[in-house]
Amino acid sequence: MTAIADIPVRLDDDATSGLASIVQQFLEQQLADSTRRRVRASRLRGRLGLTATDYDASVTVDFRGDEIAISDGSAGPFDATIAGSYQSLTKLLQGRSNPLIEHLRGRLKVTSRIGNLFFPLRVHRLMKLAPEGNH
Repeated sequence: MTAIADIPVRLDDDATSGLASIVQQFLEQQLADSTRRRVRASRLRGRLGLTATDYDASVTVDFRGDEIAISDGSAGPFDATIAGSYQSLTKLLQGRSNPLIEHLRGRLKVTSRIGNLFFPLRVHRLMKLAPEGNH
């Protein structure tokens, strides 16, 4: 696989929440650790809304191909939204849970736009943990 330049993960000026910072940190770490993930990120186009329902906190993650921008609040229109407890979102961001399975279990509410139905799963592929030594 050919090397790909870094995909910057930046916080918009309005992004001051802890949730926005955590999303940025997880994405930066995942991209820094793997060329394969940088390639996946460069192919992602869409807007994801994440809401921690127990903290009434929301962020918008905008995958633009050449960068990922994170802002506080819900800035639709969205290709997908994921809502749930802060703990459930953190497990998802850490790649320790699957959005579809957690939705079926009732821990997360996942919605997708018809035109980008598999967007949450594509983001999950970017975030999920790789087996040890497999970057």
